[in-house]
Amino acid sequence: MLVCRRYRCTTCGAVLLVVPRGVAPRKHYGFAAIAMALALKLLVGEPVREVRRRVCAWPVTHTRTSVWPALRRWRRAFGDGFAQVAMGRAPPHLERCERGVLAFVGGASMP
Repeated sequence: MLVCRRYRCTTCGAVLLVVPRGVAPRKHYGFAAIAMALALKLLVGEPVREVRRRVCAWPVTHTRTSVWPALRRWRRAFGDGFAQVAMGRAPPHLERCERGVLAFVGGASMP
């Protein structure tokens, strides 16, 4: 469950929805999960099947687990450098963690 707040402008009546940091607009996943998936695929070189197993919230119900369209869409939308930017936002005391963890932690702090 995601807790959001709505604010109505007293001048024009427009409604603004405010969500917690790390929520990716119009995506089923947050920036943390997207950054982790891209880091595992692009930087670590994990196969799509393993990336999906580690990141996907839903059970894989079909046999084509080597295909995950969301991963392709995220790469097109956020670019190849997104995972590295997320890793750079991780706290310095985590520098010895694996790249997927760094990307997840850094992605959680993204706006």
